[in-house]
Amino acid sequence: MRTCSPSGTHIQLDKLNNLFPHHVARAEELIELGLCGSSVYRRCQPGGPWQRVLPGVLVLGSSPPTLVQRMQAALRYAEPDGVLTGRHALLLHGMRSAPPMPDSPVHVLVPKGRSLQGHPEVRVERTTRMPKPLMRKGFLVAPLERALLDAARHFRVAEQVRRLITEAIWDHGLPPELIKAELTAGSGRGSALPRRVLAEVTNGIRTDVEALAATLIGTARLPRPKWNMQLDDAEDAYLGPVSAWWDDVALALDIDMAEHPFERTADRHSALTAAGVVVVHTSPQRLRDFPGQFVQRLKQAHDRATKRDRPPVTANMRHPVAPQHPRSCGAR
Repeated sequence: MRTCSPSGTHIQLDKLNNLFPHHVARAEELIELGLCGSSVYRRCQPGGPWQRVLPGVLVLGSSPPTLVQRMQAALRYAEPDGVLTGRHALLLHGMRSAPPMPDSPVHVLVPKGRSLQGHPEVRVERTTRMPKPLMRKGFLVAPLERALLDAARHFRVAEQVRRLITEAIWDHGLPPELIKAELTAGSGRGSALPRRVLAEVTNGIRTDVEALAATLIGTARLPRPKWNMQLDDAEDAYLGPVSAWWDDVALALDIDMAEHPFERTADRHSALTAAGVVVVHTSPQRLRDFPGQFVQRLKQAHDRATKRDRPPVTANMRHPVAPQHPRSCGAR
């Protein structure tokens, strides 16, 4: 189909899609190509072939915008210096643990002086600390540590933050020092929970259950253990993973997690005890329902471990137990 421009030239509308990534265009670009403004917006009326998704931003199609089109539209809306951040940027970085909620606004950063208005489809955040953007899957996004914290500041549940930080560090190789530096340089708003969880994760605590156990260990006034270690016996035979490990007395805490990559079996318990390890077994449910009993059992086990000769068991720190993450779909 052709349409006439004011100058008398013709535009082939069916070829416009090839000019714009993901079929997302600004109205002013279409007008510069020769379409008159009335024609552009007439095509966006109900039942028309196009749709206006943001002020001045169109999807050249009538189907509901995809996630990719919504991200593209947000960037076009925030031009010339907008950058994706938060959950949508994390998705583009390949993170799985915090997928965007359906129809949640796309989070963009713009410089402090911009007067760009927010919109139900776009969360506009003005900042004096514009990050140097990275290109991920064709989109300009904030670096991983910035996108992570911009998302985490809006979380209220520690486990959500823990999954996010754990995946970034262990699966994507993000140095904890970069997260700490971003926390120091950024706004203090909403930073208390990420700060606490980051400290726990860097100490090896990777789940909410382990965080609860750490609190109860403090209540028991026992030394701090190392978390998520793997044990070898005197002949370097692999004994298996343990949740927490007191190396000086060879005491192990074994939290039986259903999602753990290693199945908890009686055979493995026998191997640990045969190697001389004092083992305290528990489950997430017992930790939550009977914390007092857990504290008492742990104190008794620690006392028993200190009164026997330490066995020649070593903790392997080179291959820590990998955290598990729920699967989620990427951008389509």
